[in-house]
Amino acid sequence: MRADQHRLRTLTEAEPIPAGVVGRLADSAIDRYEQLTRAGRPAGEALWPPVEDRVAANRAARTVAVEFETTAVSRDWSVPGARVQRLAADAIGLYVEGYAYDHDREQARSAAVAECLEGEAARAEIPPPERHAEALAEPAPPDVAGFAKLVARAEQGRGGGER
Repeated sequence: MRADQHRLRTLTEAEPIPAGVVGRLADSAIDRYEQLTRAGRPAGEALWPPVEDRVAANRAARTVAVEFETTAVSRDWSVPGARVQRLAADAIGLYVEGYAYDHDREQARSAAVAECLEGEAARAEIPPPERHAEALAEPAPPDVAGFAKLVARAEQGRGGGER
């Protein structure tokens, strides 16, 4: 851990990463992915349609997240590495998906970056979950007694109404 890391403010899930940073991060993730999937081809050669490679996508996203963390010193804020990695992976996935929508390489890149920008900006618009929502999310214990009553009623109905 760096000595200056304690001074960095960590953005909450509701705080978007600044747009300029998101754009650079998404572009960097796509560039890194292209480098990893272009093995054996000249560096300047554009690979289109893109190769769908999960291993390369995960590796590129991890690399971009590490690079992002090393530049945290230049900012007064940071975000968890997992969030950066998800954003990078999303950018790569959206880029590859662009081929399915008949985008050319640059259209796919632009659409992927724009989608990442919109997603990050939307963080500020989503209200934080209420405290009781967590309790509602937990599965309720099964209502065994209620279920037994339903079964009994169903059996009585099949038996011609006997009680």
